[in-house]
Amino acid sequence: MGRSEDKIWEAWGRTNALYTAWCAAAGQNQYRVIVLYAIDAHAPITQKHIADYTGLSKQTVSTVMRALKEEGFVSLQAGKSDRREKKVYLTQKGRLYTAEVLSPLHTLEQRVFDIMGADRMKQMTDAITLFNLVFEKEMETQANEHRAE
Repeated sequence: MGRSEDKIWEAWGRTNALYTAWCAAAGQNQYRVIVLYAIDAHAPITQKHIADYTGLSKQTVSTVMRALKEEGFVSLQAGKSDRREKKVYLTQKGRLYTAEVLSPLHTLEQRVFDIMGADRMKQMTDAITLFNLVFEKEMETQANEHRAE
């Protein structure tokens, strides 16, 4: 019997692998899909927040954003409080493209959610959110302890 930490790691890894496989089967670049997913869910959003939400590096987000901008799918606008901070918006062309790319994924996810049921999905989301919160706080505690040594 494996440690519970192994099971969490394996579940997280398997989820990533499944989304990667979906992207490959759909002929999509996984990083592009992840960035589009974040923009679609949170626009207007900064590139920093996309990196924070997705776990992608700032460089990866920047590379994907550059391509999306060149293709006319996104526009960047200076933030009101910090002009250096650029907010990402989907253009009309970008909204159509994002819907085309993400609709099959959303349909698949909705089927899975329906099979699992709303209560189980809420429990899973709540548990993952709590895990992430506690993990982040414990990482900070650990970092502070190492600095104090």
